[in-house]
Amino acid sequence: MRSPHLTVSLMMLACCVLAGALAGCSLTRAAIPTPTPTFTPAPTASAGWELVRPGIEQRMDTIPGGGLLSARAVIVRLDPAQVSFQIAYRPGEPLSLNDWRAALPGAAVIVNGGFFDETSRALGLVVSEAQSFGQSFSGFGGMFQVTDAGPRVRSLVSEPYQGEPLWHAVQSFPMLVEAGGVAAPRGDGFDVPARRTVIAQDGAERILLILTPLSEVTFSAMQDWLLSSDLDVRIAFALDGGRSTGMLIDYPDNPDDVYAAFDRLPSVIAVFPR
Repeated sequence: MRSPHLTVSLMMLACCVLAGALAGCSLTRAAIPTPTPTFTPAPTASAGWELVRPGIEQRMDTIPGGGLLSARAVIVRLDPAQVSFQIAYRPGEPLSLNDWRAALPGAAVIVNGGFFDETSRALGLVVSEAQSFGQSFSGFGGMFQVTDAGPRVRSLVSEPYQGEPLWHAVQSFPMLVEAGGVAAPRGDGFDVPARRTVIAQDGAERILLILTPLSEVTFSAMQDWLLSSDLDVRIAFALDGGRSTGMLIDYPDNPDDVYAAFDRLPSVIAVFPR
């Protein structure tokens, strides 16, 4: 059963913040076409999945805490053959989820993006409508990207960004599952509990958005669960978490689900029905 409206204010994720201002630059491209992915459409919702719209499914799950209380997770599964993705970015002008909804009419799902500094500028590279901002992470983290071939979750550890053109992209860290479904190395902060937002891709090329909006969980527990669940996760990394964790799901004929972020967000990932 779908959860009711929720407004939460929990403790902020403790993490190391990368310093430095992010400069913007533009990619010289023609008018942006709608990518034509080659993915096979996903089947109708099953195995506990609730169909939100064609190509958008939701379900709840429990992440064992490894000594902590178990965390309740919200999972949204997205079929790239039936939805499109956009990264929206307002450097220095963060918005609440409700304000982002007003700025992105027609979006069926909106979720928080990556980490940002005290001036509300994203850490790492952000690409929105083929316009590039900031510098790519090197040797760590992951990237969610949209190109002519469609959306993809990518490890910047095993596949560094080489400056290739992108329609949309957002970077964050740490990697949790490396390409092929292999556990990423654990580092500092993996045993610190916080609210989490994770983006992943499964064996059918579907994109997974996973949140623990009311519960705190460690990266270690999240990683173990990702690899042992029935989600068939092949690659995954963490988006911003803590006070930034938030998602809005728009049901066409029912009230929205709103898992509110405590902080305003300079970047979000938006999902649109085709």
